[in-house]
Amino acid sequence: MRIGVAWSRESRRGPGTASPEMAGSKKGRTVQVATDVTQRLIEQTYPRLAEPVSRVRRLRLMLVSRQGADTHHLETLFDAAGRGRFHVDWVHGMAQAAQTARDAREAEYDAVILHLDRPKDHNSKTIRAVSELFADIPLIICGTSDDEDAAVQTLAFGAQDYVVMETLDADALIRSIRFAMERKRMERQLQSLVHYDSLTRLPNRQLLLDRLTQAIAQATRQQTLVGLLLLDLDRFKLVNDTLGHEFGDKLLADVALRVNACIRDSDTLARLGGDEFVVVLNGINGAQDAAKVAKKIIDKLSKPVVIEGHEVFVTTSIGISLFPNDGIDKNALITNADVAMYRAKEEGRNHFQFYTVGMNATTVEQLNLENDLRRAIERDELLLHYQPQISLPDRRIVGVEALVRWQHPELGLVPPARFIPIAEETGLIVPIGQWVLQTACAQAKEWLDSGLPPVVVSVNMSSRQFHQEDMLRTVTDALEESGLSADQLALEITESSLMKNPEDAVVTLCLLHNMGIGIAIDDFGTGYSSLGHLKRFPLQALKIDRSFIDDVTENPEDAAIVRAILAMAHSLNLKVVAEGVERENQLEFLQDAGCEEIQGFLISKPVPAADFAAKFLNCTAEPA
Repeated sequence: MRIGVAWSRESRRGPGTASPEMAGSKKGRTVQVATDVTQRLIEQTYPRLAEPVSRVRRLRLMLVSRQGADTHHLETLFDAAGRGRFHVDWVHGMAQAAQTARDAREAEYDAVILHLDRPKDHNSKTIRAVSELFADIPLIICGTSDDEDAAVQTLAFGAQDYVVMETLDADALIRSIRFAMERKRMERQLQSLVHYDSLTRLPNRQLLLDRLTQAIAQATRQQTLVGLLLLDLDRFKLVNDTLGHEFGDKLLADVALRVNACIRDSDTLARLGGDEFVVVLNGINGAQDAAKVAKKIIDKLSKPVVIEGHEVFVTTSIGISLFPNDGIDKNALITNADVAMYRAKEEGRNHFQFYTVGMNATTVEQLNLENDLRRAIERDELLLHYQPQISLPDRRIVGVEALVRWQHPELGLVPPARFIPIAEETGLIVPIGQWVLQTACAQAKEWLDSGLPPVVVSVNMSSRQFHQEDMLRTVTDALEESGLSADQLALEITESSLMKNPEDAVVTLCLLHNMGIGIAIDDFGTGYSSLGHLKRFPLQALKIDRSFIDDVTENPEDAAIVRAILAMAHSLNLKVVAEGVERENQLEFLQDAGCEEIQGFLISKPVPAADFAAKFLNCTAEPA
């Protein structure tokens, strides 16, 4: 009687009929009444398997038996089952089976039947050997033992079913073949779920590690190299945030197809998760081979793709490690490629970087810096410096920008360029931004309360902070706690932050504007926006990025861009603030072009609050 796969002995009369059965095991015997419902279950669960012979193609089977074995009973069963159902290839002996496995495509066979007609043949060595020879084909063991433990052990060795020769009839043989085929199909599905990514159908991390281990072993034998490329899509989160995760999934699937077209059949492309992919290059001869593939991938991905009517440009940063130069085991290779990938991102994205030994020291330093930054607020290590903004042509102080600094207990004053990117990547930019807002508002109110003239304090707001659900509450809390009026506060927001979701941005900006808070677009000209959106946003100012100011007096193109920005802003009734003014001739150019306000080292570098009050408040600002 078959219960799952653990059984001892069975006999059948007609489908659905009951029969007394003597079932036995090592622990004793019992008499049971069994009803054969196998055919009914097949028809209910797998209706395709129960179709009439005329509607089902002939199944190709391989029957493996020892040389000289008596196969008469099996031949009789196949005759009884109907020769039209099957095409049977008879193979005698393991040597012939091995040759057949090498010569024939495994996909040609629907099932393999291993005929064990002697008790001594019931051993793991024989069964394992056949199972490994025909790993992708359903395997049925037709044996002489009716011992339940032997049957269960057979399945553990890789077979899909076990039948006892002396109780086997034609119907039972057909059912066994169908059962084995269906079980193998389900095993393949399970194997796919375990080893392959459901979205891209690429190998997942588990299968990647196995392939990488094999590649390392092969390279060791053949004295070649293994190249590992770790790809991370640049700014993929922006795609998910703006176009949705379903769109992002389609883009990932497209990326998988394009990258796969860049590698050989012998290589492996796997998805680690998220927007990270890994390429394993087998048997390469040098770093130049890995570089060629990396460049090919970057070029392939740089071409636009249209998904759901949206033209999307995607780039990738690639870190490369080589076996054995950069690691002798799989984990070291992945870790070092990851380090190199982050270096590629730091250096501007959309290119590849080979791993070098010095990168680990830099990575450790970055991790330490991140850990220290997490405690910087509670340890009171952050502070604000203030840089004046003056009006033209009278050079009067009209505003001040609050800029965060980090006084590290061991490293001293850490420049923003070192810790702001870490804060943005880790999400620490949100609590840091809240602290900056609260501290700047409190400082501005303190200046007013001490009798100093009022100035508008400008605070930078990161993209992540701007899109927080409680952003408006954070701003109102800072104003209420400090007592500063809303018209004494201005928020500087980048173009890219607003364009993540322009419709929501319009609503948020209108609410801030109605409170009396000033809004300026920071680093204008370096992001992407349209005149249509600018017209809808309730803005007061545009800030020209310093990259256009640096050579404005020497480069005609920069001069033309600055004049165009000024003309556009004035047509929209917006004032313009120029950042990064360091020379008198830059100031004169901007004044002649009609720029309303400037800031930069020509007036003053950012200074502590006390120095700013002493030097600039209640006086005009002459160049330093």
